Amino acid sequence: MEWETFLDDRVHHNLYVSALVYMPTIKIIRRISKRGDLILEAGCGSGRTAMLLADMGYRVVAVDKSSTLLNRLSAVTVFLPDLNLLSADIGYMPFREKIFKIAYSCGVLEHFDRPEIVEYLREQKKVCTYVLVDVPNDRCVKQCFGDERFYSDEEWSAMFDEAGLTVKKSLHRGLDRGKYVGNCSVFLAADKEDAAEIQEEKDVYDYY
Repeated sequence: MEWETFLDDRVHHNLYVSALVYMPTIKIIRRISKRGDLILEAGCGSGRTAMLLADMGYRVVAVDKSSTLLNRLSAVTVFLPDLNLLSADIGYMPFREKIFKIAYSCGVLEHFDRPEIVEYLREQKKVCTYVLVDVPNDRCVKQCFGDERFYSDEEWSAMFDEAGLTVKKSLHRGLDRGKYVGNCSVFLAADKEDAAEIQEEKDVYDYY
């Protein structure tokens, strides 16, 4: 299956569903940043989350290597001037060091093996203050796209550590037939060298 085909399912991939599904992630972004901050989405896919954040007043750079997906998204940039699109591989970030307040990804990194994930996290660490990752965890029982790796929280923490990042906050989200099962994990991390200097905000730990 190709990503372009997978994301054609408008029943499951639309702004309304995205706002509900990624609410914890979006709330964390809102609480550690302010309107006008520069934010990077590493692997934007349909661009739903990028559109939501741009509409909230953030300056969003949405990166993806699929020109087809970026072309689809380009139509909405007329209405969202703070949303900028860039064709690039998340394995190489062509930006200045620490230019972004946050680099985030939703449902991206679980499609790679551990060495690749560590390298991608290192790339994001170079260009941002915070790295925010939203991924399915080992409570998942179904591969939606077909190649997801369902790592445990401990495995994710080890990958962050290997990439030189300190996990400052982690939480679970996810619904299955109306019952909360926490089959997705959200991690907020910062460069180990900078983590001690970053003042933690109390409400980051209370996202409801």
